[in-house]
This record gives sequence, C-alpha cells and structure tokens, in this order.
Amino acid sequence: MQKALEKFMGRCAHRTILRDKPVVVAIIGSVGKSSTRYALTLALSGRLPAHEVRASKKNFNNELGVPLSVFDAGMPGRNPIKWLKLLWLACLYSFGIKRLRARYLILEMAADHPGDLDYLISIAPPQVAIATAMGPEHTEFFGSTQVAVEEERKMLKALPEEGEAVLNTDDPLVWESRSVTKAECVGFGKSPDALVSIDSVETIFDPQYPEEAGLDIQITVLKNRLYNLRLKGVFGESHAYAVAGALAFCVSMDHMSAPAVDYIKDHYRGMPGRTRLITGIKQTMLLDDTYNAQPQAMQAAVRELARFPLPPGGRRIAVLGDMLELGSLTQEEHEKIGQQVAQSGIDFLVCCGKLAAVIGESAIKAGLTEANVSYFATSPEAGLHIQQNLLKVNDIVLVKGSQGARMEKIVKELMADPLRAPELLVRQSEDWLMR
Repeated sequence: MQKALEKFMGRCAHRTILRDKPVVVAIIGSVGKSSTRYALTLALSGRLPAHEVRASKKNFNNELGVPLSVFDAGMPGRNPIKWLKLLWLACLYSFGIKRLRARYLILEMAADHPGDLDYLISIAPPQVAIATAMGPEHTEFFGSTQVAVEEERKMLKALPEEGEAVLNTDDPLVWESRSVTKAECVGFGKSPDALVSIDSVETIFDPQYPEEAGLDIQITVLKNRLYNLRLKGVFGESHAYAVAGALAFCVSMDHMSAPAVDYIKDHYRGMPGRTRLITGIKQTMLLDDTYNAQPQAMQAAVRELARFPLPPGGRRIAVLGDMLELGSLTQEEHEKIGQQVAQSGIDFLVCCGKLAAVIGESAIKAGLTEANVSYFATSPEAGLHIQQNLLKVNDIVLVKGSQGARMEKIVKELMADPLRAPELLVRQSEDWLMR
C-alpha cells in the first residue's frame, strides 16, 4: 500500500514541477549532500525572498522524500491522518489549486539501489546538478564502487545542454564525470581548475572559549574575489566544500557572491550529527559526526581528529561504530580505518559494534597500543565506559558511525548540557528515542 501511495505522490510532484517550472537543482554524492544543500539554501536566502527557494527538509532524498520536499511537507510516519492530509496536499498541488512559487527547488537525491536515480529523475528532471563526492556507498546493493558511481552519473547525463553541472574538482571520480554531460561544467575545490577556490581552512579552538570554536575559511571566487568566513560550531573541510559548492552555483546562475557570503557568515550553524562541535563534560570537546558513516566520510573524520588543536594535557580519542551496507568491501574498508587511526597519532580507540571491532584489530596490527583499544557491543555501553573510565580534562573526542550504530547516544552521555540534546543531536524524535 505504501509503495502505491509513494508512486501517486511522485506523479503529483512531477505534474506540479512540469506546470510551475521551478529550476530543479539536484544535489548528489556519496557524502556531503546535506551540508551542501544547507549552504546553498543560505546562500540563496541572502539574495532572494524566502518563497523563491524551496529545499529538501532534513535528508528527504528518496522516492518519498523528494515529493515531500516538492510539497514542503513532513514525514507522515505510520499516522493515517497525516497520510490523508499529505495525499490531499499532493492533489491540491497536482490540480493547480496550490502552486509552487519557488524559483529554485533544491533537492537532495540519493541512490541506495540500482535504478533509484532513474525514478527520482522521472519525478524531478534537473536543470542543475551539484556533485559533492563519489565513492563506496551502499555497495552491499550495488556490488562495486564503480556501479555506484555510474548510478550517480545518471543525474549528470540527464542534464539538458543548457543546464549546469557544479562539480568538486578535488574528487577524481566527480571531476572526470564532466565527460558524461552536455551541460556547462563549473568546478569548486582546491584544484587550479576550480572557479571557486578553497584557499585555506583552519580549525579555531581555545578551551577557555569553546563557544567560539569553528573554522576560518578563505575562498576565492573567479580568481579575483577573496572572501574570509568564520563558521562557528563546526569542524572539518567538508563545510568549506559545502560553501564553495554553494558559491559556485551562485556564480554559474549569475547571482552575486558577496551577499551570499555575508548571509552564510551570519547564519551557518551546521546540522545535527554532521561534523558539529559540542562542549563535553570535564572541559572536553566532542566532534559529533554521528549522522551516518561510509569510508570516505570516516577517513575524513579521523583526519580532522588528528589535526584538531589539542589543549595541554589533552588526548585524542576516536569512538567509532560500524560502517554498514558495504557488502564485499566491509572487511577491507574497516581495516583501512584501523590502519589510519594507528598512523594518525590518535591516543585511544573505542570500537562500538561487531564490524567496528575489525577497526580495533587492524589498528593494533598497525601499531596502536592494545591497552588503548576497547570494544563494546552497543553505544550506551561505550558511552558509559568513556564517561566513567576514560575521559579526562581537555580531551578531544570524535564520535562517528553508521545510523544503525546509534552513536548519538554516546554524545548525549558525554555532552556538558544533555538538556540541549533535542536541539543539537541527530535522531532525537520520539519515534527514534523509542528504538
């Protein structure tokens, strides 16, 4: 029944888009979609009235999520009343009683299985695509990284000749994909090929003023316009790429970059569970990256922990959970993370879950002291151990794992103000808390 309802919603969304003709902006990639969508929404909000920009809510990026984003609606869950209201709303849009006033429709589009993007393209054919990264994700269902990459490239192939492809020049698979599209290609990143160049990214952290922690980013647009941004409460180069991707879109669509930069500087706060900084107990700093995990993102998070400014007497602690849906790549990718941890000067490793145990075993083989590696079956057990037996003043703690590992429970155990969990952490709805 739900599949039939989703198909009906998709048809209504497609009919609405064909009639009202917003510019459909599809954001694709194995990592970084939500941060890029967030940055782009802010960038356009600095230039356009609110009603002219409609974007995906949360991570609404699948066969139900995309129509929900078109209709600016929430997830109905298992509530039949909410489903009836949603279907009524879809009908109102489909028949033109309600109209899309949006100039830009910014949609995350995700591919979990082969053919997913074909269906999403049939609902919302894109005029612009932003590709953040391409790599091993959901390979349990795709079979290989290359098949997953070919699925992502379908979005670029679907662009019209007069369209725009905004591509990360630093991801080889993304930048090589410019050969598959007839659309104009615009690059962002550190490469000389980038129209919007990331010149520097510096993490700022003083334990005396944790609320000021964040990133100083320097970006050059069109080789001659230099901008400096301070993004508070976040860590990691992924935010620089999100902002650069948003500005590359603005340049490609002839929107001035200065107002976009100013609005981003004033409003960018990051999203729950996506490389956010949270003050921990015992004057510690938590690097909360608990929304999800796949190899590229896990590697990036470990790199960020390794170079995060360390206060006197502090230690770097990596708390890592399972990376799921990797299929035949599962063992290899977990082993790679373990090797990286051992080679990165990280002091302690806490493994949460059966697959994460492979990370620990690999780290020990690569040289990490066995006494500094611990294993737990569940995230609550790991959180309690860290809080009672491991954590000390000035420690820096990275917490990351796939959604199924529920690593946000560890952050809640360690955060200085757990009453702010509904505001700061991912998966804090009543439905999730009951699981």
